[in-house]
Amino acid sequence: MRIIATKRANGKWRTQVLIGTNENGKRFYKSFEADTKEQADYAALTFKLGKGKRTEYKNITLRAAMQAYIASKRGILSPATVQGYEVIERNFGDFLDTPISLITCLSLQTAINDYAQSGEKDKPRSAKSVRNAYGFINAVLRQNNVSIDGISLPQKQETQYATPFDAELTRIFEAVKGTNLEIPVLLATFCSLRRGEICGLRFSDVDFERKTIRINRAKLYINKQEYIKAPKTQKSKRLVFASDYLIELIRAIPRTSEEAYIFPYSPNMLTKRFPALLKKHGLSVCRFHDLRHSFASVLYDHGIDLAYIQATGGWSSDRVMKSVYIQHSEKSLQSKSAVANSVFEALMQPSATQEPKKNQ
Repeated sequence: MRIIATKRANGKWRTQVLIGTNENGKRFYKSFEADTKEQADYAALTFKLGKGKRTEYKNITLRAAMQAYIASKRGILSPATVQGYEVIERNFGDFLDTPISLITCLSLQTAINDYAQSGEKDKPRSAKSVRNAYGFINAVLRQNNVSIDGISLPQKQETQYATPFDAELTRIFEAVKGTNLEIPVLLATFCSLRRGEICGLRFSDVDFERKTIRINRAKLYINKQEYIKAPKTQKSKRLVFASDYLIELIRAIPRTSEEAYIFPYSPNMLTKRFPALLKKHGLSVCRFHDLRHSFASVLYDHGIDLAYIQATGGWSSDRVMKSVYIQHSEKSLQSKSAVANSVFEALMQPSATQEPKKNQ
């Protein structure tokens, strides 16, 4: 069957692939929509190839294959993931114009090395950015039945977190009191909500009598366009119990509808405004997301059950929670070190009941 893209009224291009007929002879098609004719055609052709249709498309460039991959996954992947792929496609360089049939381990390794060194202001890109770019390229190649192994990637960098603990949190709470950042800060610290979850909260999600908040959605903006999506993981759809003070702050917000957003701003506003407010008050600067680290770390230091921390924070497993989100304050480490040192110091002392050794 010949695949030809047609332009739709919305300006996008669509192709259709016949996937079968029913007992009455009615045909069923799978549609692919993209911004350009080439992307739509290639998405359909890639689908046919995956269904066992032997057709050679190896002369297509890596860039075109990337665009087709994005088009074929646009309805499945999150808007943020798609945007990340598009940024890689824009920034990777001329290597993307290489036909995929000509890509070798050496040429791909060289391109990865060049990409790693071509960050903003002539600074190297982070190991995470490089690994993400390679992961995307590798997925595109595998979709086209091209497998290239043996690529060396930069080692993952250990992240240094600026997690606020007890005394720092007290000063932060004082700094945000009475501002439009107070509720988001308390939601992040008391209930471990992410930025998108905070911005996606509606008044209807709050049970003021039971003092609970239901997290059902997250809001994000990509290229100034608003998207509403499900929370990050299945476990992120959760019910949290809020403090009396926080519940009353939310209750006092004027609203015209229970479906109105509690915090009608973008997540980027929190990203920018929070550190600026800390700096204004002479406090140690940290990211807004570090408040989720505070939630896990402070409660862990105070002996709160790990199962509660995981459930309230919405982590799918305790592995990420323990390895990434739980840090230890200097005060906590000092206290534990004192106990640990006393164990070894006791071992240095001769037993009071042990008879001294006789001289030989």
